[in-house]
Amino acid sequence: MQPRFRRVGALGAIVALAAAFAVLAAGCGSSSKSSSATSTAAAGASSSGKTFANLRVTWDAPDYMDPGLAYTVAAWQVMWNVYEGLVGYSHVNGPAGAKIVPYLAKSLPTITNGGKDYKFTLRKGLKYSDGTLVKASDFRATIERDYKIDSPGVGFFSAIQGADQFGKTKKGHISGIVTNDAAGTIEIKLSHPEGDMLNILATEFAAFVPAKTPASDQSTKGIPSTGPYMVQSYAPNKNFVVVRNPNFKGQIPGIPAGNPDKVTGKIITDPTQALQQVLSGQSDYDFQPIPTDRLAEVKQKYSDQLHLYTPANTYYYFLNVRTPPFDKLQVRQAFNYAIDRNAMLKFFGGLAQPTQNILPPNYPEYQKIDFYKHDMAKAKQLVKQSGTTGMKVTVYGVNTDPSKSVTEYAASVLNQLGYKANVKLLAHGVYFTTIGNQATKAQIGFADWFQDYPSPIDWFDVLFNGGRITQTHNNNYGNANYPAVNKEIDALKANPNASSDAVVGGWKQVDKKLIVDNAAAAPYANRVFTDFFGPKVDASGGCYVNHVLYQWDFSVICMK
Repeated sequence: MQPRFRRVGALGAIVALAAAFAVLAAGCGSSSKSSSATSTAAAGASSSGKTFANLRVTWDAPDYMDPGLAYTVAAWQVMWNVYEGLVGYSHVNGPAGAKIVPYLAKSLPTITNGGKDYKFTLRKGLKYSDGTLVKASDFRATIERDYKIDSPGVGFFSAIQGADQFGKTKKGHISGIVTNDAAGTIEIKLSHPEGDMLNILATEFAAFVPAKTPASDQSTKGIPSTGPYMVQSYAPNKNFVVVRNPNFKGQIPGIPAGNPDKVTGKIITDPTQALQQVLSGQSDYDFQPIPTDRLAEVKQKYSDQLHLYTPANTYYYFLNVRTPPFDKLQVRQAFNYAIDRNAMLKFFGGLAQPTQNILPPNYPEYQKIDFYKHDMAKAKQLVKQSGTTGMKVTVYGVNTDPSKSVTEYAASVLNQLGYKANVKLLAHGVYFTTIGNQATKAQIGFADWFQDYPSPIDWFDVLFNGGRITQTHNNNYGNANYPAVNKEIDALKANPNASSDAVVGGWKQVDKKLIVDNAAAAPYANRVFTDFFGPKVDASGGCYVNHVLYQWDFSVICMK
């Protein structure tokens, strides 16, 4: 990723990570498909001869359809083709998918002042889907709106001069963002170098929205967009419709103009029902993982319609250090010893591998942790020493599998340890905002994480840096706050030599300190996923792109 004097994650980390995905994909299907998809999608906006009227998809419930608030794969996978920022990622398979490219900006920025000053110039003539001209000042308004609506992404922008102060007062402007509408220029001034700044600018939280956009959730009202598509309608937990943006003229190299004229999404959170939609011909694509009891059948009967892939992900239990009994280290350690990670793979139909790490094994910064051998006797001893036996514990989870089974399993383990455990299951659409609200005081529960961008910063800083704990939309569900670890994370974030042995080794130590020394969470699995298509869909060659960040790219899919 050019130029050399800045990094987006670590150059070596990104290339190695994306390459690892490519190898995994090749192991589950044809390697020639990946290379073909890369060459086709790399052509950018060309979709001549491949357009079709309507793509019917069965989808999981997004948390929001507002780019300032959305923070789930179900939302971002749609929004990637709707809301665009200054920069973004190539729409391709393989290593090139992790490459940062200019989107609304004419080129990658000029970076000066030791990595603390970023200067962009917008492409000329850009319009939102409602015909409004895109202005440089919209960028500043977008980031300020994130703060006004208490976006879960505001922590990403703390390095911008004046951003945290604006977050406190929500008045005036962020001093570190200087724009000129006449010239189309945007200057971003940082208080310190931020190694992942371009990756941050590629998130949906930095995607342009008009300055007039209200500072409230606009999911159901819709926001004018800059990408090849626009959200025509959205009914939470029911459906959404995405259609072509009439003002996207294919003027942005690297962003496909798109093949389907319309994407009609039906939200079905039950995996069995979602699968049946495709099998019965009512849907062209199933977003939900195929149920474990149906996977063998689907593999046997519909192998040419099925893709398996492994995105960077970690499934874990959060352990809230602000609430008893998990405010005691002995209890957090006990739970880590008590869960049987190998046995838990049954909840994923075997499509997973056990882990004790926060960071997935795809990363060069990964160093396997194998500290907590399954030992119920030792776990019970630790609980007894903690003096917390008999306490009531509520385990939070999503009301569909695998979360439901994982949550019920945790409750059974806690009961074996001498607690009085019960289960509280919520709908996926409200789950993460509920556990991310301090008022809930969730003690323990299901959590999973899929990378926002390929850097350890996105795992350790977002999920476990005590400096990023918020009252609502909190991503640090367990409120992990260990000053020495926070300091190390902050130092590694700011280090421009991300691929150096010192930095790579530093991240390995952060993982170890969080899990081994502090038992800040209980990671247990890295999961394999499925893309399942109807028989009329051409999901081969250049028509199938599974991106390293956004997963399946609906914009380049074809019909037979």
